[in-house]
Amino acid sequence: MQALSVPLLLSLITTVVTGVFAFIVLRRWWGKRRPHHMAWGIGLLLYFIGTLSQVVLSFVWSPLFFGLWYWCGALMVAAWLGQGTLYLLVRRGTVARSVQMILVLISLMTLPWTLFLTPFNAQAWYPGADMTQIYLDQRDANGNLIREGIMSGSARGTVRFFVPITNLYGTLALVGGAIYSAWIFRRKQIMRNRVVGNWLIAFGGLMPALGGALIRLGDPSFKYLGEMLGAILIFAGFWLATNVPDDEPASAPTPAGAVGD
Repeated sequence: MQALSVPLLLSLITTVVTGVFAFIVLRRWWGKRRPHHMAWGIGLLLYFIGTLSQVVLSFVWSPLFFGLWYWCGALMVAAWLGQGTLYLLVRRGTVARSVQMILVLISLMTLPWTLFLTPFNAQAWYPGADMTQIYLDQRDANGNLIREGIMSGSARGTVRFFVPITNLYGTLALVGGAIYSAWIFRRKQIMRNRVVGNWLIAFGGLMPALGGALIRLGDPSFKYLGEMLGAILIFAGFWLATNVPDDEPASAPTPAGAVGD
């Protein structure tokens, strides 16, 4: 049985936090049917699926869970969380709805490609593997060393085209929207809990993004901690920002980064 390593422990904590968080937000969407709840709920559900897949892959190899891990974490989570924020920032017109249609199209296009059309090098996997840092070393006909990850280069490139697009959009919308909301409430000097809550959401949104940036620079050490801190900080910010005291007037718009009621 796989030992409880630090990455596995962090992944387990993240899975529990995002699972509870997703349930709370989706329950609010079911009761109120507001589009930002739906988008945030989808993003958090994907966050949960991605970290759950990470846990499963610590014990057994599964092309299904690897595909879900990559698709959720690398492509979709940040974008759907940012989409929820966009609905709160842009309440009029069809801008948010149009962006969501594009996001749905990208989601539906990349999911089957990742799961069914991308070949995986299963030989590179081993129990307890860091999924971002496992390679299969091979040599070509001339004896030159070729290092391949689990996803082979040609098919990987098709999916990876969307990675910077969805992550940049999602991070800018989530973090930027939370900072903007915190500034609005701070300027109006009302609802201090929403000011603090939105700052927590902004910092939480930066944590996974920082982990991903460090991976691209060759340092994966912050990945699991960044995922866990991101989930906890966003959850704490959501809980604080949406728990407005009854005696404090809600004279400002619902904060963009705080999910809202």
